[in-house]
Amino acid sequence: MMTNLGERWATDNTFKPGFVDREEDVYRVTEELYELQESRKQLSGRSNSSYYRLTIPFSPHMFGSGKTTFCVNYLELIRRFSETSLASFSSNSSKKEFLDKLKTSTLLYVDLRDLEPTEPKEKSLEWALYYLLYRSACSQVGLSFMRPQDVYKQIPLYPEFLLPELRKILGISSEQFLLVAFDEVGALDESYGEFNLERTQDGEVFPYNDFFGIIRQLCKEDNIFFIVVGKSTGLRIKNSVAFGPRVLLHFISLSPLSSSNIVEFLEKSTLKGQVQHRICDILCSSSFSVDELAEALLECTGGVPGLVTRAVNMLLNFVQTRGQPFMLKEECLSCMNEDSFQRICAEPFIQPISTSDEDKKSEFGILLMMALFHIPFKVYDALNSGYYLFDAVNEMGLYRYPIKQDTFQVLIPKVFVGNFEYLPSLSLFEKILLGSLKLQPFDCFFSSKCRVFEGIVAIRLILMLSSKVRNEFRELLCQLSAVFKEMKLPIREPLPLDYMRSVGVSESKSESNKKRKTYESNEWNKIIQEALYFDKVYIPIDTTSHSPDIIFKLQSPVDSKVLIVGVACKGRWNSERFGWSDIIEEGEKFLVPVSNQVLSNAPDKNHCMLIVVSTKLAFDVSRELGDQSRCYSSGMSIESESFTIPSNCELVILCERDVEMLIDKEILNGLERAFSSDRPLFGDFGPDLLRRIRHSFLSWQ
Repeated sequence: MMTNLGERWATDNTFKPGFVDREEDVYRVTEELYELQESRKQLSGRSNSSYYRLTIPFSPHMFGSGKTTFCVNYLELIRRFSETSLASFSSNSSKKEFLDKLKTSTLLYVDLRDLEPTEPKEKSLEWALYYLLYRSACSQVGLSFMRPQDVYKQIPLYPEFLLPELRKILGISSEQFLLVAFDEVGALDESYGEFNLERTQDGEVFPYNDFFGIIRQLCKEDNIFFIVVGKSTGLRIKNSVAFGPRVLLHFISLSPLSSSNIVEFLEKSTLKGQVQHRICDILCSSSFSVDELAEALLECTGGVPGLVTRAVNMLLNFVQTRGQPFMLKEECLSCMNEDSFQRICAEPFIQPISTSDEDKKSEFGILLMMALFHIPFKVYDALNSGYYLFDAVNEMGLYRYPIKQDTFQVLIPKVFVGNFEYLPSLSLFEKILLGSLKLQPFDCFFSSKCRVFEGIVAIRLILMLSSKVRNEFRELLCQLSAVFKEMKLPIREPLPLDYMRSVGVSESKSESNKKRKTYESNEWNKIIQEALYFDKVYIPIDTTSHSPDIIFKLQSPVDSKVLIVGVACKGRWNSERFGWSDIIEEGEKFLVPVSNQVLSNAPDKNHCMLIVVSTKLAFDVSRELGDQSRCYSSGMSIESESFTIPSNCELVILCERDVEMLIDKEILNGLERAFSSDRPLFGDFGPDLLRRIRHSFLSWQ
């Protein structure tokens, strides 16, 4: 912790964080606890059914996801939500009775970091866990506890003896529910040599198998429930397979906070010992609202609770030291974008990729692509034969963003990106991905087949424009267009993919009623002069019918000619093909307005090109092209003269063979399988396809 008041970014903890609702997680955990209650007969052998497996709500998240806060406050939350979001849960009498009893239950919090070999059976994990439960119960109610030897004589190693003793200490009857929350489950990572643990047939030891086996025995008793949380490098999804039919772990998603959640957090948090002083009132001024502060924190931290709390602490110390709140959102963002702020904010959470082994480092680019393009993955999606994506995200210290049950996206907060950029031995491809993640707004876009295809094409274009070696695709464009051949290539360095606000959308108001800059379809002069920098590749963020999918501009080194390039990416993954009417529509929405508004002002200097990249051209278009890419220059007509290329413009249509020059055929086939219309979104978009894409990118460096 930084205590030097001279430091710009002190991390002294000066406020009491407010607790924010987690309705979805509360609902799901309540369902799982009810499932345990209903199936306890099968678990204890009082039923002939052999299908039931013990269900335990479990959250193996890394630092800062709010695990401890959630489990400690779970009972408070179900009381809060019992009349709102949990009302639908208690729709029948059995569930209503269960929920009513759960609201009056007692929580026993157990920190597994206190687990240690315990006399007189030092090598018994079961005895150590029993004694820790006893000691935790005594501590929770303020009682002194007996020595291990005395407890061992009094409480035999059977659940039917331990649980009544715990209830007696906590002052609850046998009919009341007892909810035990085990925290810091990762402590078991260090227990391999401390206890006699069960070994598999090949001699391997998994402490978690023994741990959950003990819990399973305890769950045979009535009215006892468990939640297990904690960060762990040893507990992987694959371990749960070893639990066999005995235990089924249900993952608590613990979603990052939304903008409205952060507003609630800021409004509920107060200075320590000064409940009348809300944090939002100290940080914000009349010209800088709490909504804007929440948006800035979301952009910086991705909504990860631990990062939000630490960032607020740092901002609070900064504001109190200088004696003045933030006046504008831009001022606050400027502070959070400082390298020193991001380094210090991420310090307790980040796990350097540089310490990972070579196999894990090779997968870093795959996870970066998944984060940038918002590609979802399932809990049991395998990265390779013995390694799951879920585990890879954990072990690299990244975060998971749940989008539905057992389905996640990779989340890399921007404060992490700033630290990752300084890692040694990053490939050029990984540097582009990291830079692109840093520029991409947090609310950029949702999962979309089109966005993945556009992103792959855009990064290919970055590598094509910057490659210092012979590049067939760049040579093709130079052959097709004399103007393109005049441009200064390769560009000095590969810059990251940038995301710009939409073209053709009026200025819209955000939650904080502040205008967010976008461009009208008649503002192309402003777009090209103000928004587009030379040698950078842009993707307009929001879906719009008034701009191409990718935009960039190049400059000639001799006579200062400017070439504005738009790319229409049309991934057609079903029977629908891209025909002349589609091509004309693309030309009319880009070439025509740019020619009228921009090129006419400096006809000798400015030029515009539209490149059509389609994975499946209509048959009549392919016949016209003759299986060759073609460039239509200004004055030329297409489709029976229904569209004439405007002055100083060019329209390039890539034949399917040359599209494969831009994206390998194997990758295109993989995209088609993943994006088939009769499959779920990203149905077959797995690590193997991403690995091929990564390898293809690396070959262009």
